[in-house]
Amino acid sequence: MTKSKRTDLSGALFMGFALCILCYFVKSKYILTLFIGLCFMAFTYFHPMIGLLSTLFGYIFLPDILSLAFVLGITFMYLFRSFMTGDTIVKPERQERVFFVFFIYLILSTIFSTYVKGSIRDLGIHLGGFCLFIILLTELKNKERIYSALTILSLATTLIALYGISQYFTGVEIKKEWVDVANNPDLKVRIFSVFGNPNIFAEYLVLFLPISVGLFWSAKKDSQKIFYLGQFLIGVIALGLTMSRGGWLGLMVAAAFFLFFVEKRFFLLAVPIGAFIFYKLPEGILRRITSIFNFADSSTAYRFKMWEITGDIIRDYPIIGVGLGHLPFKRMFETYIRTMPIYHAHNTFLEVLAEMGVLGLLLFLILIGNVYYFGTKTLLRNKDPFYQVMGAALLAGFTGALFHGMFENLLYLMKITTTFWILMALIFALGRVALREQEESKDDGNEEIHTL
Repeated sequence: MTKSKRTDLSGALFMGFALCILCYFVKSKYILTLFIGLCFMAFTYFHPMIGLLSTLFGYIFLPDILSLAFVLGITFMYLFRSFMTGDTIVKPERQERVFFVFFIYLILSTIFSTYVKGSIRDLGIHLGGFCLFIILLTELKNKERIYSALTILSLATTLIALYGISQYFTGVEIKKEWVDVANNPDLKVRIFSVFGNPNIFAEYLVLFLPISVGLFWSAKKDSQKIFYLGQFLIGVIALGLTMSRGGWLGLMVAAAFFLFFVEKRFFLLAVPIGAFIFYKLPEGILRRITSIFNFADSSTAYRFKMWEITGDIIRDYPIIGVGLGHLPFKRMFETYIRTMPIYHAHNTFLEVLAEMGVLGLLLFLILIGNVYYFGTKTLLRNKDPFYQVMGAALLAGFTGALFHGMFENLLYLMKITTTFWILMALIFALGRVALREQEESKDDGNEEIHTL
């Protein structure tokens, strides 16, 4: 028996033994779910890339707790497989070390939190995203694997969007805190798909919709172009029906970023085309957009009040903040005012500053700057159209989400936090492959010169 077969057999025996032990201690109603999950983990052990693609497709459809368990279970399986086979998990390059430093700071922010138990919840969420970050860098070793991951994510986004659109026709409850009825009397439905909140759904769409644009732009066949264009249009319709003003603006910013780096001629046409579309918008949507500048709108005024009180918290806890996560923030916020039962500051940068202080915000800004620096250096300036276009698409989603993050908190719920980590991982994985191809191309050129 070869070493590889002995390793696989040992792994299978270990997983079978683990299943028996877990089934003994777990309640009977959870055994089927546990069995299916462990079977998938076993499949991942033998087919890690397929397991990763399944994770990218499936995490968004599961309830938050199962989604996190799913991601952490896959991570354990990767570590176990690495131990059994001797394969090494990817080593961080210089440009990726800031992510490790940032995660260490998240741990410290949890330890020194004003509410440690509440911070542990968000640390677990970031742990799942950070683990996926490492696994994606490990497994996405070439252009074909990255293309597969991007295609899977684009398909999942389309299905999520279709489910959201179906809510417009079946009807869903619109909560009073989602809209100012006096200023938006025609607004009856805001779709939220699997996210429970239309603004969160809009965040997800802004992060991942540009992927379908990049795939459309890179496609060689007309059938592929039609397929990806259809996916994008479905996503845009869903984003429109969220009635998320920040989401709309975020996608506009993402589109401007993409066109500026990929096709400047279209970028110059964007202003007159955008003005024409704005003029033709239905009155209800137009009223919703213009309400951004209407300080009498209750949701706009509510945000300004939240930001004012968040500023008070920041002044009182300036260096390390109140602790990682929305629960320490919420508990502290309610000591300043009891008539606003909010969960976060509705601004990612203010939230990071309040939770993790000046040091945390500085690290977060360095992390963001590093994403742009590495992405620009390896992707936007790349001569290969695929890397340039897909790099612009991924960075466009990142840019649009950060803009939307001025009105919402990107690092709050499991699915969006994980999506944010996935997007950053895709940028760095794509950049790694692009650099490797450049180095191999230089080596081939030097060998030809030496041969001559």
